[in-house]
Amino acid sequence: MIIFLSELQKEHLVLLHQHSTQVLVDFCKLTIDYLSNGINQKKCAIAAEKLDISALAVQNIIHALAYLIVEACKHSLSEPNFQSSLALAGFSDDKQKVLVKFYNTKKNEISTALNLLLQKDPSYQDLLWRFEIQVASKTSHEEIVPMVAMDFVLTTPKNYGQYEKEYTQTSPKHTNSVSNININASIQDARASSQCQQIINHVLLQCDMPNLVNLTNKLECALKESKSQHVRKVQRSL
Repeated sequence: MIIFLSELQKEHLVLLHQHSTQVLVDFCKLTIDYLSNGINQKKCAIAAEKLDISALAVQNIIHALAYLIVEACKHSLSEPNFQSSLALAGFSDDKQKVLVKFYNTKKNEISTALNLLLQKDPSYQDLLWRFEIQVASKTSHEEIVPMVAMDFVLTTPKNYGQYEKEYTQTSPKHTNSVSNININASIQDARASSQCQQIINHVLLQCDMPNLVNLTNKLECALKESKSQHVRKVQRSL
C-alpha cells in the first residue's frame, strides 16, 4: 500500500525539501511532540522565527507530517512501501532515510496509541461462574435440572473510541484531514485510559448443561475455523 498526499499537503512539505536534513529532524521532533501533547504554540513560534516563515506554515508542515506518519502506522506499512510513499511526496534519498528511521522508532508507540483511541468494543477481562442446583422442593415433581451461572467481566476504555469531526487546518479556504480519530488526544492519555480508567461491565448468563455443552462446541468450531487457511487469507487481505 502507498500513501498519496493531497496537493495541499505536498505544498506544505515543499519547505522541507528546500532546507537541510537537520531541519527535517527538528520537524520530526515537533511532530511527535504534537502527537503526544497537542500543538505547542511557543515551539511553533520559535521554529517560524528561525526559518523566517509564519507560525501557521510551521503548523501546516507538522500536520502534514503527522498525517503521513499516522496513516503509515494505521496501515502498518512496510519499510519499502513507506519509502515509496516518501518518494512520491518528493523527499530526497537522505531525507527518506531520516523519515524511515523516525517511522521505525515511533511505529510501535503510535500504533499502540491508535489502537487504544479507536477501541470501542468491550474486551474480555475475567469470567466468574458457579454451579447451581436445587437440592429439594415440595412443589416441583419434575426432574431437577442443574444450572451454571456465569458472570462475564468486560472492560471498555473511558472516553475513548469516540469519533469526532475530521480535523481541519486553519489554512484559508482549504481543509486537510489529519485522521479519523482525535489526534489531539495524547499518547500518554491513551495509555492512562488503558491502565486505570476502565469502565467495567458485568454480563450475567445462566444456562443448563446441554446448552452449555452446545455453546462450548460452537465456540470450539469457530476457533478451529479461525485458524483455517481460508480465514488467514481473508485476514491478510484486510
